[in-house]
Amino acid sequence: MKQRSRLRSMLLASALVTATGIGFSFPVEAEPKGTLTIAQSLLRQQFDPTLMVATTDFTTYDILFDGLLNLGPKGKEAALAESWTVSADGKQIDFKLRRGVKFHNGDPLTAEDVKFTYEKLLEKDNTHSYRAAFVELLERVDVVAPDHARFILKGPWPAFFTSARYPLTGIVPKAYYEKVGPKGFQQNPVGTGPFKLAETKAGEWNKFEANADYWGGAPKIKTVVAQLVKEPFTRYAMLERGEADIIVGLTGPLLERVRTNPKVKIYSSNYSGTSGLYFSRKEFPESADKRVRLAIAHAINREEIAKNVLGGVCEVASSIFTPATFGHLPGLEPIKYDPAKAKALLSEAGLKPGHKVTFSLHTESFGSLPNAPQVLEAIAGNLEAIGLTLERKPLDTGAWLAMMRGGKQPGIYYGPSSLPDDGGETINGWFASWSVWSAGNVNVPEYDNIFRQQLQISDLKEREKLLHQFAKMEHEKLEGIPLFWCHTPFAVSTRVTKWNPGVSSGYHLNLDDMELAN
Repeated sequence: MKQRSRLRSMLLASALVTATGIGFSFPVEAEPKGTLTIAQSLLRQQFDPTLMVATTDFTTYDILFDGLLNLGPKGKEAALAESWTVSADGKQIDFKLRRGVKFHNGDPLTAEDVKFTYEKLLEKDNTHSYRAAFVELLERVDVVAPDHARFILKGPWPAFFTSARYPLTGIVPKAYYEKVGPKGFQQNPVGTGPFKLAETKAGEWNKFEANADYWGGAPKIKTVVAQLVKEPFTRYAMLERGEADIIVGLTGPLLERVRTNPKVKIYSSNYSGTSGLYFSRKEFPESADKRVRLAIAHAINREEIAKNVLGGVCEVASSIFTPATFGHLPGLEPIKYDPAKAKALLSEAGLKPGHKVTFSLHTESFGSLPNAPQVLEAIAGNLEAIGLTLERKPLDTGAWLAMMRGGKQPGIYYGPSSLPDDGGETINGWFASWSVWSAGNVNVPEYDNIFRQQLQISDLKEREKLLHQFAKMEHEKLEGIPLFWCHTPFAVSTRVTKWNPGVSSGYHLNLDDMELAN
């Protein structure tokens, strides 16, 4: 068993205390061999973790980089930081770095690299998806010693440990990054991860080669090919022909076929995504009326979509927080499908049949909502059935991100959330008045206050109470309509003999721990 596997132990939310690393002696690893091919519905080719665009970028970061913590099959685990302590006031975190770690180019990992990586996120022109939280809470990083990085915070930051977004940030080598610049780093990324980028073809595939000097032990697999294959049954045919070892994006009829195939194994990462519908007050001013939002919620037949379009991969959501999210409030009831009530509510709100609304259709699927195009088309049909006339806006992931960042959301738009493990981060992403994703369409002062308050609370039970307060309030206000809690299933050939993908994530595959039969 490799070192990284032996170190795996779940980081409980209450563990804002010292975590101690343990040293081991290990036998010499066999040389990596064989090629693993992954046929996936979405291919990410953004290789700079300091400029993260979307959570889906973790599909490459998990292969190329390590964070201070990594995400394993049981949760967050010690990685480049082998131990850490948090001060009594919660405003200082000291990370003891693992010794002997080298970047792909041979440079040794030091606290200077940690400082460079995290302070780069604070730069004014940085477009990192989660920059706002870093700016809000991270004052600076001090280098105490080559193996000791100290985070100086503006206030307690318990979400640093309960959310995957912050401690999993891939550490980059300062000297190399400064030498080649952002463009050069994107072309030739260098991390500490189990694989190196060997070759890539834009929009088609990424090829990775094993890092024989990986600190956690060399991967058993020599080569990994991540290939974009948009059509689901083409992915399945590749699996049957032995052209692919793992296929992603299993729903509906395809999932049923996989389930009945004795030569195929199914692995799953549960509660890896959640999703909702949101409203642009500029494009759809009538949505400021709660009756309109409630009508749309009643119009969507989520149970039928979950069963027939998603094939049981997703559950109907009662909240944007999943049962695996820190801050989830049990007992909330999903809004029931009731088209007659939906029509009545629209009429009460003064919307006549035929009222025109723009609606975003995501044309690509990903972990937080498999079969997204079919799901959104089904929802569009439900809304047209209660009398709305929709002007569809088809968008691939790049166009969707540009739309969201530009604040040009249509009247009704879809919002996914992957790795939804911390409720505070979900508020920050979709419900805070400053959120890029909501583009100012949600302006509830109580939500902003709850977000700020929960950031300052080190007592996790008290912080959880605040998040429960938000969940209860949002269930009443319905600023966004929760759609589904989704799991990420993978169909895997029998050639794969050992695999432990990351928990609650469709993007952390932990390929360093995978073994092949030949």
